[in-house]
Amino acid sequence: GVVCWVGKRGGRMADAVRNVLESMVPELDALHERGLFTRQELQEVVKRRTECEYAIRRSGGKTTAADFMRYLEYETKLEELRQLRMKSPRAVEAAKSGKIRRKTKGKAEFCIVKRMHFIFSRAINKFSGDVRLWKAYFEFCKSHGGSKTFSRTLTKALQLHPNKPGMWVEAASWEFNGHRNENAARSLLQQGLRICKKSAELWYEYFKFELLVARRMQLRKEVVELDGESKVKYSAKIANGAIAKVVLKRALEALGEDDMEVYVKLLQIVGEFDEGAFKELEQDIVALFVDCKKKTEGSDDD
Repeated sequence: GVVCWVGKRGGRMADAVRNVLESMVPELDALHERGLFTRQELQEVVKRRTECEYAIRRSGGKTTAADFMRYLEYETKLEELRQLRMKSPRAVEAAKSGKIRRKTKGKAEFCIVKRMHFIFSRAINKFSGDVRLWKAYFEFCKSHGGSKTFSRTLTKALQLHPNKPGMWVEAASWEFNGHRNENAARSLLQQGLRICKKSAELWYEYFKFELLVARRMQLRKEVVELDGESKVKYSAKIANGAIAKVVLKRALEALGEDDMEVYVKLLQIVGEFDEGAFKELEQDIVALFVDCKKKTEGSDDD
């Protein structure tokens, strides 16, 4: 068997750090038995993790979010190396053994990702006000298929940071793109705007969202017509951007009808879609922009 990777280090190790390190032993054993890392490499892993564990526990408020991010960067590189080595001759040979496979099942494959979830959870508990940290965890959950964990994390983030527009945008995007749930996404954006009434970021995202819904409806109709199928939920008004037009009006009321930058941004959003997809809406914004410009120039003359 593999000796305890934690080993005896010089000096006295804090109980909290030792407990975390000792919890790693079954994972390290599994990585070794599957031929993914040598004994010497794993001793270096323990050394680096020990340094990181102490760094995130520094007393006197000296620990920063950057300490956690450095820890996570190291684990990310470790996971990338593990994935590469899964195809190595030594790992392939070890995987042929039914006994080794049964003994290491789940540990050799997922132990590093699970540890990263553990590090992230401690990071956001300690620095719950760091939005960048939350967003980094969101991206990690999405890229590693942790949809349930991601949903729980989003819910917690919204409870802690209801006044952060980016959190509502992230949650709405997850519902729309991850779950294909337009109604839930719309509800989240509206809820966010009730709290963050003057958030330009949220208004722009809501406007863009309604355009996305309308464009999808347009494309579905085109596909259905090609197939000769007539049964499709379709509204010409919605497809042409009627709801987005209502959002446009409310956005201008909230952000200021005399702010030319708002019109420019709204036109840029419409411009992200296929040319002519929302021609009438685009013309409306241009007309409003021209009126705004005239008023601004007129006031300057006065």
